[in-house]
Amino acid sequence: MRKRLSLILFLTFLVAPSISAFQATDWVKVAPVGGGFSVMMPGKPKEEVKPGEDFTSHLFTITTDKAIYLAAYGDYAPTIKLNVGGELVANRDNFLKALDAKLIDSKEISMDGHTGLEFTGESDQASFKSRVFLFGNRIHQIGVAVFKGKEEAANVDRFFGSFSFTKS
Repeated sequence: MRKRLSLILFLTFLVAPSISAFQATDWVKVAPVGGGFSVMMPGKPKEEVKPGEDFTSHLFTITTDKAIYLAAYGDYAPTIKLNVGGELVANRDNFLKALDAKLIDSKEISMDGHTGLEFTGESDQASFKSRVFLFGNRIHQIGVAVFKGKEEAANVDRFFGSFSFTKS
């Protein structure tokens, strides 16, 4: 269970750099119906839905010439009981392991009463910043991979600052 979203996000970060990068000029508000969140992204993201028996994921990604931005949410089957703290840590660790990245920093966060983790990591190809939240059987994750040698701090701050939970 814990590996599903991490695997999906890993594949996105692995494959996305090989896709033609572009410089987005117009930011787009992403607020999928039923997603329970909104976030601004530097262009229209690609959407990918992966249904499954016990987990269904929704992934939104866009690649620029400096970074990969992603927003994702997933729903575990109602019969699956999750330990919030353990699941958040497992998601973080599996995410970084799949990217062959080391953990730089991690801290507990809360947003609108939802428990989460914010963490940063680094690999040979990129530096990563991510926030992951879990409540009930739904997980939300946003993240950015900034390619080595690139500067993207202002846009990363804009992306993270724009994230909010909405009524599903």
